[in-house]
Amino acid sequence: MKKSLLALAVLGAFAGAASAQSSVTLYGKVDLGVGKATGSADKQVRDAAGSRVGIKGVEDLGGGMKALFGFEHRFSPDTGKDTTTEGSSPTNTFWNGYSTVGLGGTFGTVNLGRQYTSAFSLAQNVFDPFGGDTVAGLRDSALRIAPARLRVANSIRYDGKFGDVAVAADIAEHTLGVAGTDRPYSVAAQYAAGPVLAAISYENPENATDKLLNLGVAYTFGPAKLALAGVSGRTAADLSVKGYLVGATVNVGPAGRVLVGYAQNKVGTGTADKKTSIGYRQDLSKRTFLYTDFTRVNKLATEKTGYDFGVQHNF
Repeated sequence: MKKSLLALAVLGAFAGAASAQSSVTLYGKVDLGVGKATGSADKQVRDAAGSRVGIKGVEDLGGGMKALFGFEHRFSPDTGKDTTTEGSSPTNTFWNGYSTVGLGGTFGTVNLGRQYTSAFSLAQNVFDPFGGDTVAGLRDSALRIAPARLRVANSIRYDGKFGDVAVAADIAEHTLGVAGTDRPYSVAAQYAAGPVLAAISYENPENATDKLLNLGVAYTFGPAKLALAGVSGRTAADLSVKGYLVGATVNVGPAGRVLVGYAQNKVGTGTADKKTSIGYRQDLSKRTFLYTDFTRVNKLATEKTGYDFGVQHNF
């Protein structure tokens, strides 16, 4: 009996060690609310933040090395249908969020597959108070204006962390199939220490002439965080691109946040596109919050305003 108990204890110890060396995590976001998008008179139940479900994992290979994988699916919780779009274009990409496998170590990580660009992760997505979500999101009206890429397929990406500085670089196969076009690539660096966050990125989206340079800085003091960021570059048609946003997040009470911001962009000699947003978040727990937003876009001929009221749960 004692020998059996001892054997079980030994097997349990080995099982615990094995499970400690690898892990698989199921995660996701579910968002639904009611509202109206700018440019439309339709009031509807809508997903304002890109609902998703994903799986990611890591395995300890020993010697400081680890294997990594992850894939993420996007869907519309109001209908249950998958969201297979890239921008406004339909795709056949089931793992529309990303799908990668890679290796990591003291040198950083290297991932291959469909993944976010370095410019998006470290510079374009960190200064918008709304994180690009809801009708109030500002990043696509200032920092991610065309020809910016959100994700690239058939790509390889490196990420490294050196003290307070994070760096990343990616390159992918080009998809245009046109002579003279470039392989899409981007490089980015981000500094985060204490109340200061600063980032810079350069992106070559793919065409012969398009390019984007992003710069931004944010500073947190007391209950408030202020952000200022901008972009400059050229489109595929060789038109100038300029944009910027200013934003603020202010904590109010024990579990509330007020978000406010302004974004503007101009392509070529056209009229500037201006967007003003304000919103409020009320945390119900560490994973669930209520939100409400209002936004106005100057360039639209009708239905310049949009709004939403909703709930978001993260797991």
